[in-house]
Amino acid sequence: MRKKGMINKTFSFILMLITVLVSTGSQANTLKLVGNKVVTYIDEHELPARQMDLVSAALASRQVNITATTQAWSGSGLRSGKFSGYIDHYSLNNEGDRYIYSKPYMQMNLHLVSRSRKAESITRLEQLYRERVGIENRFANTDQLRGEREVRWARSPTFFDNLKQLAERRVDYLLVDKAIAKEANLLLVNAGLKPLYMSKAALIKVDISLAMNREYPDAQAVIKDFESGIDSLQKSGRYSELLKLDLNRESLLDVEVYSDMVRKW
Repeated sequence: MRKKGMINKTFSFILMLITVLVSTGSQANTLKLVGNKVVTYIDEHELPARQMDLVSAALASRQVNITATTQAWSGSGLRSGKFSGYIDHYSLNNEGDRYIYSKPYMQMNLHLVSRSRKAESITRLEQLYRERVGIENRFANTDQLRGEREVRWARSPTFFDNLKQLAERRVDYLLVDKAIAKEANLLLVNAGLKPLYMSKAALIKVDISLAMNREYPDAQAVIKDFESGIDSLQKSGRYSELLKLDLNRESLLDVEVYSDMVRKW
């Protein structure tokens, strides 16, 4: 009996050791990516995160973990090596020598929106000379727009704060991603309110790429797999499904979060 007990303990120990080794190996092989939080695109707590869903689907052949966090934390994690790449390189920023970039896999079209129909006739930033225009930091703090002097930017950390500026009439215009503006219009229309007026053309087009640290051993292969995955998703029609481009649905924006703003609109 004693011998049998020792055998059972030895077997249990070996089994536990194998489990730990497998788990450690799995974690070591996991591709760790990061993205800055953007409502409906990159988020946590099971909130809509269609950009993260798209990247995960494109890299379905690999074990991938994507962290949604703030710009400060993502930058720190990339420098320390905690993350091997990031999913949201904007073409408004210059490319860095430290990274390898994929072909653009998404595009954000920045349109002017307003309570006023005048927004529909705006086609370029020069027409907004000295106007106060609301914009999110993710666009304003880029290499291309940081030096823009034609417009007086009213910067906000999130889309919610940006829209709030318009709701409180602190600005007359917002420069926003068209897709998220449409989500806001779904909320407004559902509440029986007029939707935002929107410029007919995009004032700025932002291409988005995946960036991999050159020192990551498999960086080039990851980029190749990712581009191939995006191509397959586009051909199958899943690309549009993952980005939820069909607007015959409720808004992806949290109704409870925006309810007070909409009520005072």
